[in-house]
Amino acid sequence: HRIEKDINRTDRQLPIFASKKHSTTTNNETEETARKESSPETPDEDDDFDVANIRNPHLFKMREILLTYNEYNENLGYVQGMTDLLSPLYVRYQDESLTFAAFSKFMDRMERNFVRDQSGMKTQMSTLNKLLQFMLPNLYKHLEKCESIDLFFFFRMLLVWFKRELEWNQVGNLWEVLWTDYYSSQFHLFFALAILSDNERIIIQNLRRFDEVLKYMNDLLMRLHPNDLLVRSELLFLKFRRMIDIIDRENSLKKLNNVYDENVDLIEVSSELRLLLSKDIIIQKEVERPEGAGGG
Repeated sequence: HRIEKDINRTDRQLPIFASKKHSTTTNNETEETARKESSPETPDEDDDFDVANIRNPHLFKMREILLTYNEYNENLGYVQGMTDLLSPLYVRYQDESLTFAAFSKFMDRMERNFVRDQSGMKTQMSTLNKLLQFMLPNLYKHLEKCESIDLFFFFRMLLVWFKRELEWNQVGNLWEVLWTDYYSSQFHLFFALAILSDNERIIIQNLRRFDEVLKYMNDLLMRLHPNDLLVRSELLFLKFRRMIDIIDRENSLKKLNNVYDENVDLIEVSSELRLLLSKDIIIQKEVERPEGAGGG
């Protein structure tokens, strides 16, 4: 039922998923409604139509893929938000078997976003917090004054890799860059950092409270420029890597110059930050599902 409910409100602004129910509104109204309804944070509400009555053949195939994945990964099952990860893949292939294979492989790296205790998302949010403090200390201090260093406004962005913040044709381009793991398997965190960096001046000069920061970041929906942000992400990563190298070099020199002094102060870099230099994909699987519990 949850799969059918989410399928019926996923990317309905696209012609491939359109139905008579959604064809009476304008394109802008349809897109705005579809994006609002499809949010991974949208609570379940009663619909005014039978969600099991899926007439669009493409939506029906997406339903079948998610039902199959629910059985394929029995510990994880289905979790709200997976439709956002599946939809671009299905539109690309429009083949049930190929899409299922691609989606299953994609979920190997994304499963940690959906584990029941949210430990995967908490770790990423914590790492982004440390990265912000390390790379943009002035912005971090300002957000601290605004009581916004939890960066909660990034939760949905990280959960489905910015799917809800970008234009449809921009999503695939960004994902293809992230899939390369060219610099880091967690390059999406540098993309998030780039968003903060790009808006640092405005935030510091104009925002003073938590609700102001939250509204400003939420209003970036559909206003991001991913190509420019990717360039900024690359520059931030290269600067980050250079800073780590400098710190390690200075620590080595301190050890050499103070070989007999155990109290020498070394600059510590957390393991979470060092892990950002790795290209190895982080895999976190859901534990066995409690008896009688559904997915998610």
